[in-house]
Amino acid sequence: LVANREEYLRHSTLNYTVQQKQYNNRLTERMLELAAEHGYVFDEHDFSFVTVRDRIRCYYKSYVQSLKKRGVLIGYAARKAGLVSDDELERSAALAGTIYLPRA
Repeated sequence: LVANREEYLRHSTLNYTVQQKQYNNRLTERMLELAAEHGYVFDEHDFSFVTVRDRIRCYYKSYVQSLKKRGVLIGYAARKAGLVSDDELERSAALAGTIYLPRA
């Protein structure tokens, strides 16, 4: 998740557009695959895809909130504060998201 932080936050600036939703789903799929490759299996009753995706979002939300407490605005908060221009948003929305994998 740390390796994908910058890309995730770039998508969060778009405020849950189709691109962000697709990226979040792909990231969740890849994290579940990576966990399975390393012998971690989630009980689908207690940890559905949506539950895992929501936990990932909470991880990043906590990161953003901790920065915000220190006076650093990123993601959607930066957009809301006017720190991201419409042109920057359009350029960002046109970029495909990349999932980064940790090296074993």
